[in-house]
Amino acid sequence: MSKNRIEAELALLRLHFSAVEYKEAGGLHWFRVEKLITPDRWSPDAISVAFSVTQGFPGAEPYGFYVPADLTFNGQPPSDHKAPHQPPFDGSWRFLSWNPVNWRATADINSGSNLWAWVRSFLHRLREGK
Repeated sequence: MSKNRIEAELALLRLHFSAVEYKEAGGLHWFRVEKLITPDRWSPDAISVAFSVTQGFPGAEPYGFYVPADLTFNGQPPSDHKAPHQPPFDGSWRFLSWNPVNWRATADINSGSNLWAWVRSFLHRLREGK
């Protein structure tokens, strides 16, 4: 994965979200996106989400994402899984399993799969409920 690809992905995320933080830690590239609006029956109404990509990205598709530990669905915490890594961001995090649908990486982030589409797909997972 090239530094240029990460920079392009970060710029694309920042174009569409009010606040995006990036850190490289433990051989992973980490992103935190602020103020993702949650679907009905989730509380709070807006959350931060975090996720990582490996050195094999974009050929290696991302997997799963992190939500604040206090996120609830109908007053109950969502089903989660043991986190493979904890994000290098402040706060307590819960890991939600999620796979991209039809991941098709190309050299051009605007014509193939990208992290902006990946983050938008988190709403599909949340709409599934707990």
